[in-house]
Amino acid sequence: MQNYQNMFNLTGHVALIAGGTGGLGSAIAESFLQNGADVVVCGGHPEAASSLEAIAKQYGQNFLAIRCNILIQSDIDIMLDQIETTFGPIDILVNSAGMNKLLPAEDYDEDSFDKVMDLNVKGTHLVTRSVGKRMMIPRKYGHIINISSVKGTLGTQQDYLAYCTSKGAINMYTKQIACEWAKYGITANAIAPTFVRTPINSFQLDDPDFFSKLVNRIPLGRIGSAKDIAATAIFLASDASSFITGQIIAVDGGLTAIQ
Repeated sequence: MQNYQNMFNLTGHVALIAGGTGGLGSAIAESFLQNGADVVVCGGHPEAASSLEAIAKQYGQNFLAIRCNILIQSDIDIMLDQIETTFGPIDILVNSAGMNKLLPAEDYDEDSFDKVMDLNVKGTHLVTRSVGKRMMIPRKYGHIINISSVKGTLGTQQDYLAYCTSKGAINMYTKQIACEWAKYGITANAIAPTFVRTPINSFQLDDPDFFSKLVNRIPLGRIGSAKDIAATAIFLASDASSFITGQIIAVDGGLTAIQ
């Protein structure tokens, strides 16, 4: 008889969430803490993680918020030193740091394009390479979760040139890492949400015309929630997903299934 109990329990695991003080990252951090993981979040504003620290205490989990610029290798190395000394090696990596700049394609200047691509793609690689090489490959174990977007496969009518490009790159990055590191027992998958309300996009979702057009395109008739994304992350972080790798999982209410 197979044992199907506690399949999504993360007890004993250490998770690093890059961008874990942001909207989706903090929700994923909270869900991991509630399901038994010790959690480290990193970003430019670790002071924003005070609520997560309180949740960690409530559930008896270890928690750490670290200031780290994921585009600077020395920052990443110092962070990993601190994590390893405090918690031990990382089992779960979530890359949720990202940004967008809304500009028409014809006005997308080099500096704006580079900033979006650097944080969304290069930052993901620098953290993934460092964690993988130092902590996952030697132990032949690890779960990597990248936050992509439906915009990695669907274009928009305006303003998302660099963002769509970066998320398309993340999709292929995820597949390639999954293929190369499968021999080490490491899985890599991406979550591709449709719109989820975060501080970055609230101004768009607060526009009644924008919101109604968006929701009317989604078969389930609503935008995503942070809980939708966090629930998927729990699955991909757990050993329940141990035979799933290289997948881009759309959490989109059916948006990418309808013409």
